[in-house]
Amino acid sequence: MPVELRSEDEFLKVLERASECRVKLGYRRVETEEGRRRIRVLKVKARTPRYLYTLVFEDVDKGIEFVKSIRDKCGNLIVLDREVEERLG
Repeated sequence: MPVELRSEDEFLKVLERASECRVKLGYRRVETEEGRRRIRVLKVKARTPRYLYTLVFEDVDKGIEFVKSIRDKCGNLIVLDREVEERLG
């Protein structure tokens, strides 16, 4: 079952129980005055035995900084996009 988290602190608590973490670029639809449009987001996912928790960053740079900070806490970090992998270093 997937669960979307809203804060980084909640995600850090879940991260202690997670067996793996995944990072990927995605898109989210937003309503604007001109109509719907897609914006680019960074998704950080943590797999626990029961749930898949997701934290979504609309600011991709802020998301990459967060991933750099949790790199040591997550045992198995999987990056699914080449662009993100290059920016992580």
